[in-house]
Amino acid sequence: MNGEQIMTVVCVAVITFGVSVCMIAMAFGARARAKLKGSPDLSTFDARLERIEQSLESVAVEVERVSEAQRFTARILSERRDGAPAQLPAVEGRR
Repeated sequence: MNGEQIMTVVCVAVITFGVSVCMIAMAFGARARAKLKGSPDLSTFDARLERIEQSLESVAVEVERVSEAQRFTARILSERRDGAPAQLPAVEGRR
């Protein structure tokens, strides 16, 4: 290798090392800022959780209504089928 090639390799290595060190320093800085920020305000989370619980309860009530309607319909259809069996029309052979 001549001198120019060695210098190019050294410059690329130094730049790569510098970028790596900067990225690691930024990651540690972000982690430190997150720790200093402290815990978030839990009152907003409590209110949101309460709204989610209310929504879930209303969905459960609606699902129960739908399933009750489906059971009722199935019962009515089974009673109708048992009481008066369906008569299929007679098919006349055409030749």
